[in-house]
Amino acid sequence: MARRRQELTAAPAYPFDELVPLVRAALEAGAAVMLHGHPGVGKSTLAGEIAVALGLKVHDIRLAQRDPAELAGVFFPDERRQTLALLAPEWVRSAAEEPCMVFLDEINAAVTRLHQAAAYQIVLERRVGPLSFHPKTVVMAAGNLEGDEALVTPMSSALANRFVHFTLAVDMNAWLTWAEANGVSPTVVAYLRGHQRFGRALLYDNTGEPAFPSPRSWEMAARLFESAAPELRRRLVAAAVGPEAAEKFFSFVRLQKRTRPRAIVVQGKIPDFTGDNAYDPSLTHAVITAVASWLAEQPTVKDRWLPNIIRLATAEGLDPEYAFLLLRTLKARTDLTDRLKAVPGYRELAHDLVQLQVGLYQ
Repeated sequence: MARRRQELTAAPAYPFDELVPLVRAALEAGAAVMLHGHPGVGKSTLAGEIAVALGLKVHDIRLAQRDPAELAGVFFPDERRQTLALLAPEWVRSAAEEPCMVFLDEINAAVTRLHQAAAYQIVLERRVGPLSFHPKTVVMAAGNLEGDEALVTPMSSALANRFVHFTLAVDMNAWLTWAEANGVSPTVVAYLRGHQRFGRALLYDNTGEPAFPSPRSWEMAARLFESAAPELRRRLVAAAVGPEAAEKFFSFVRLQKRTRPRAIVVQGKIPDFTGDNAYDPSLTHAVITAVASWLAEQPTVKDRWLPNIIRLATAEGLDPEYAFLLLRTLKARTDLTDRLKAVPGYRELAHDLVQLQVGLYQ
């Protein structure tokens, strides 16, 4: 039995970007999709992104939080016809009348047999009672992995066999891309991007404690960090991602505060990245992100500052990946990046970075 339960969640794990077209293709072919993954890794986000791409409204139905009647409706006597008539939930009528996505989130989260029976009808027969779904309505479900201690109830083999199964991998690059596009705290993004060498545990590490790092909890931590008073930040971030992860993050914040971006950009005081005074990777990253953040906040960047930006990016001992990070972070300021192209040294820098990128894929 244990082996069978393991097999039900043993689908190959895919990064977010690779999984989006696979799930979309399965849904467009009329298959129901079951998405497995750790808590907080982006399963609901992926479903929402696909729904937007398909132009569908999402009915997000969490089985464990619904009474079975909210899924299957209730029957009441129709005295005129001498029959029982179904009083269907609003989402059922919507799914029957127009194309939408029926998203059964947390489908394996401690649900009862009645819940699974309702889900079976939704997935297998694409209907609730006598109300059949619109032909273009798609059905998708998501659930946590059984090893996550997240109140998982093994799905019946009959129900599981009606899905196409995928597992969403913990994907740092995909999350960072999403975070940058959605205005997540630049400081949190800079910390995670600069410490990728520590592996996926930086983004997701279920320690067994109530608060632990995950894509979802880092997003919460970022909002708390940006909105809270300085004296409350440490405790609030720890409450989201756990004390150990919070301490590592605030060590990075302290490093950023030690940098002087104005002196670097305005006065040309470029840090020494060589010899006995060479910065460790964490501090180097803190310098680059602090400069980029400071520039992004300036209403006006003066022409005489531009050569100092190039000098920083081409400083002796600075790994090219940091120069690439600097230019990438500044990309949102198109006015600034366009002006940098006219600065002596930019063309050579850009050429070197292109060659670096090409070399990585050869």
